[in-house]
Amino acid sequence: MSATTAEARRGLLRLAALGGARALAAALGFLATLQLAPAAGPAVLGQWSMLLAVQGWALHLAECGLRSVVTAEGATTAGGPRRLLPVYLGTRLLLASLVSTLLLAGASVLAPETVPALALVLTSLFAIALQLDWLALVDDRPVLAGALLLVRPAAFCLLLVAAGSPLGLDRLAALFALAWALAALTSWPLLKAAGPPPAAGAPPLSASRMLRLGLPLALVTLSNQGLLAADLFLVGLLLGAERAGAYYLATSLVVAGLVLANAANQAALARTGALRADPRAARAELARQLATGTGLGLALALAGALLGPVLVPLLFGPAFAETVPVFLALLPWLVLQHPSAVLQGALAAARGQRPLLAGNLAMALVFAAALAPALAAGSTIGCALARSLAEVARLLVLARATRRIFAAVQRKPVAGCPAIAT
Repeated sequence: MSATTAEARRGLLRLAALGGARALAAALGFLATLQLAPAAGPAVLGQWSMLLAVQGWALHLAECGLRSVVTAEGATTAGGPRRLLPVYLGTRLLLASLVSTLLLAGASVLAPETVPALALVLTSLFAIALQLDWLALVDDRPVLAGALLLVRPAAFCLLLVAAGSPLGLDRLAALFALAWALAALTSWPLLKAAGPPPAAGAPPLSASRMLRLGLPLALVTLSNQGLLAADLFLVGLLLGAERAGAYYLATSLVVAGLVLANAANQAALARTGALRADPRAARAELARQLATGTGLGLALALAGALLGPVLVPLLFGPAFAETVPVFLALLPWLVLQHPSAVLQGALAAARGQRPLLAGNLAMALVFAAALAPALAAGSTIGCALARSLAEVARLLVLARATRRIFAAVQRKPVAGCPAIAT
């Protein structure tokens, strides 16, 4: 068996393990939604969607791109990725404390009734910082990494069963926080390395260096989260909690279909980072991942178009009648997310922070321009289509940057820099 064939099969194993685990996690999330939607009702579900939007923005502020940095740099660090843990964890926990304090102080002034639920939800920032599943990615143990992805949704699903109904916002927030804490605890055995750490490599990154590399990625993920959460928040704020509940359900179902896109992003991040010294191999790996990811996105969208109009009314009832047209309007966005996720992972691994930021800036501008008239017209379908228009803008920028960075080998490598770099 040739080395190229072996690597292609290994790449498919990574995608199957991570994608399969994310698919199972999405199935568990769907089971949780089946329990959550009727137990909470559209109004509480709409309030929950707004709270999750705040948590999403807080998470990316507290993470500051550091997880992506250690995932991409761990394999090339002398002593292995665990040498990065003291600086990484200390910085993450400090940022989580700062972000949580500022948000709770603001909420106590602007919306004091939300403080208990928000405080519970924000404890997840600390649990997520302490989750070490990224070590399995760097160690190239995709099956283990995939298994760890299942802990949080499985725990949340079981906790919802135990809680029963009706579900209030505070109880829901407590179950959410507990599920993340259990996921973090399960990942701690990864502190023990699977094999001897590499002796050669770059020295461990300092906190300032991690933050310099991570801050641009944080801006990218924040703008990603803005696309995923801004419309949810604004629909609830401007069109009412009940319509936000139906919109949240539609977006949750479509986001569940992104499991393979997320897996492809992580695989591109880890593998392209490991192949930076061999640009030809990096280009071949990227081409394989793009072809596979795009095909999967098209297949998922087709399945959603056929099954969604039948299953959604059957499973959730007339209270969520507005969900079906929004779900169908989100399917083009589902397709576009797959190649976009691969390109984002590859550019992050190649330290292409500037084009990532440029792509997200284009996305944000188009999204704002398309979302404003949709909200003014009271159209949740228009809000859904705004996501697709924004993703087209980002994808065009990412594709152009990827072609430029990966098109040719850097002629004169600079000491301390990867062969593929901006």
